[in-house]
Amino acid sequence: MNAAANWNDILVRDNFRDMGQTPTSDPVWESPDIIPFGSDILDFGLLESSYSGPDLGIRHPIVQGRLNRIYVRGKNLRTGCPTSGDVRLYYAPGGLLLDPRAWTPLNAEGGGTAVPFTVRGGSREIPPGQICVSRSAFLWPSQNPPGHYCTITTVDTPAHPMSATLPTFSSLVDYLNWVRYNPNVGWRNIDVIPCRQTNYVLSDLAVSNLDNTPERIVFGISGTDLPDGTATFSNTDQQAPFSVTAPVYSPGSDEGYSRAVTLPANYSGTVTVVIQFDQPLPCDARIVLRAYKVVNTTAGALERRLAVPLTGVPGLQDFLFLEMGAYTFVAAESGT
Repeated sequence: MNAAANWNDILVRDNFRDMGQTPTSDPVWESPDIIPFGSDILDFGLLESSYSGPDLGIRHPIVQGRLNRIYVRGKNLRTGCPTSGDVRLYYAPGGLLLDPRAWTPLNAEGGGTAVPFTVRGGSREIPPGQICVSRSAFLWPSQNPPGHYCTITTVDTPAHPMSATLPTFSSLVDYLNWVRYNPNVGWRNIDVIPCRQTNYVLSDLAVSNLDNTPERIVFGISGTDLPDGTATFSNTDQQAPFSVTAPVYSPGSDEGYSRAVTLPANYSGTVTVVIQFDQPLPCDARIVLRAYKVVNTTAGALERRLAVPLTGVPGLQDFLFLEMGAYTFVAAESGT
């Protein structure tokens, strides 16, 4: 874990505000440097001009049954000397409570799972301040069934080696802190959904409890440009059945919360979220789903330090909560 205030190597960002500081501020799951780009070849000029926005991946969502290239972008924040690095990309079933044990490496175009970063012109030597990109795109497996997936990238450099074998985590808190405190790790939990609809069924979002004890979980929904509505989070698995509803507030600046549900120890499953809006969802609106752990008196010092109060959780007004995972859905015109 790198606890430095500023990063002095190749950075892959967790969000557009990420400048290499640690820990990264939320959202840590919206890396703009993991770039799905459909069947097109990413032009270096576009790679540079979009560094501060927009998010190129939103306009090129992964489409099942087609060629899907995914690029990884970086920037050398070293001072005074160039560097080099190799990048890897992994995927897992996406969800609100991710199980990092499900990571699978993606192969690059031309083979292999480790791809060198290169600058404009193709050199592996990356001068200070320069943007770089994976020399080859990573390819999304055509055999993957439709669903929601997350991607995680790691950068291996001489100054900050990163093993091809990813760490294992005994808790989701450990996983989230690994992302927050490592600027050579990026995480993308974003999907594109069609706009101008009032009903959305977001199925098979992963939920897991890595802890050895049952944990109470609260679901939240917020976003931007959202109409009023409701979101129902449900699971039919008899190990942890539940159906809880949270309000959606217009314009989405406030977060609505469900009542708490209990996930068994070492549990892995899925949740389906049905969202019903009173008005059609505008294009470019964002829906953010979150899961929070209810922090009890037996929690460790780290959990208590990171936990925050939430206003409006049914029946739990005096408790603290720890955000455990999130997923963003961006509304766009069909076919974008």
